[in-house]
Amino acid sequence: MLNFEKLSKIYFSPSGSTEKIVNEVAKNFNMNRENYDLLSFNESKTFTDELVIIGIPVFDGRIPKLACKRLSKIKGTNTKAIVILNYGNIDYGDALLELVELLKENNFQIVGVATTVSQHSQFNDIGSNRPDASDMERINEFSQKIIEKLKNNTTNEIFVSGYKPFPDYKTPDFSVLCDENLCVECMDCVYTCPEEAISELTPTKTNLDDCTRCTTCINVCPESARSFGGANYQSEYENAISNNLERHEVEFFM
Repeated sequence: MLNFEKLSKIYFSPSGSTEKIVNEVAKNFNMNRENYDLLSFNESKTFTDELVIIGIPVFDGRIPKLACKRLSKIKGTNTKAIVILNYGNIDYGDALLELVELLKENNFQIVGVATTVSQHSQFNDIGSNRPDASDMERINEFSQKIIEKLKNNTTNEIFVSGYKPFPDYKTPDFSVLCDENLCVECMDCVYTCPEEAISELTPTKTNLDDCTRCTTCINVCPESARSFGGANYQSEYENAISNNLERHEVEFFM
């Protein structure tokens, strides 16, 4: 029997794929749940008697800058944590080490880590239709191994790959476009943009200096009016798919 007060899910999921995987892991645990969506949750909080699942995506080999900033406010008290690093079938770089180190510094006891694969949020032909049935089978296998480890009260140091110093953050050199013929100015993009890069006064425009190309506005738009584009998008797309169509698999670190 697992003696936890509840299960807390913490995730940063602009495209919805990381949240989907966190929810799949959570299905394996029969306990009350709370959600903390870091797209909107921006408070300091300490977790104590619960089991925590933390899911973060990869942006160009790093964990997203905003996710890192908000996750830094979240502390444990030697709180057991299951860690999910989700990426778009391109090398996840140093993001796994970055995430694990941050959580250890914040006093979480990591019981297991999984790197999972989803359809790439900027170049959809990479990792197309992932996570698929095979991915979900592996994710649930991972979840059952975690349950067994928790029941046996097994503790061990978990080591993951990565190098320091971490590279500088990069912002893709392409645009976020809005088709004014489709936009109905519902303001969903304005209210959900975690970087506040879209103004109520000009909702069809995006401040590219503030925008991280996280895809939140594209995925939330009910009219499919928003998309990536611009002078450099096609060349970056072609370069990405030429090198990253080979399938990557779910990995466990236990």
